[in-house]
Amino acid sequence: MSKSFIFIVLVLLFGAATYFLGKKNANNQITSTVVQNVNLVQQIAELSALSVQGSTSAKLTNNSGSSGMWDKFKNYLTENTLQVTLPYEAKYGVQLQDKKVTVDAKDKTVIIHLPKCKLLSLQLQLDKLEMMNQTGLFASTTINDLGVAQKQLYEQAQASLANNVGYIKQAELQITNILKNYYEPLGYSVQCVFDDNSTTTKPKG
Repeated sequence: MSKSFIFIVLVLLFGAATYFLGKKNANNQITSTVVQNVNLVQQIAELSALSVQGSTSAKLTNNSGSSGMWDKFKNYLTENTLQVTLPYEAKYGVQLQDKKVTVDAKDKTVIIHLPKCKLLSLQLQLDKLEMMNQTGLFASTTINDLGVAQKQLYEQAQASLANNVGYIKQAELQITNILKNYYEPLGYSVQCVFDDNSTTTKPKG
């Protein structure tokens, strides 16, 4: 076997090894870039908002509830009772404006730090308003009464939903599961850390 033939074989083997090593390194580099793509993680987290539907009720009345003769007579003349029920749709998720998201990848585990989940928006479905009113002989329900009731409805719902630990946990679990599904084909497991943030922002109405 000639030395030139052996030399050619060695060159070909070296070239093949270099090609496959380069291809492997390129694939690893692409995978690493995808894994640590913070912008993509932010987009996924923002689109993973939890939607919750329910209803809230408010009652405005000047009826004292007393069974006395005078109170009954007064209610007959001037009672103004308004009860309003409104469905709502609330969304929970992470607010990422001006918030830093970090992605640490090590030993096939990705640790993602996100802001703590919170109530992002609350919409009252005014087209589905249900109203019941009862008025005395010389009283009537006004548009102003309805406006006061709607404001009370929103404040009640916002206060209740903003502190609903169950919905916040559901939102965190939903975001975590969606990010896990994103990283699973790449061979990585995911751990999401929702960091507490002392700043609060009123949800969009």
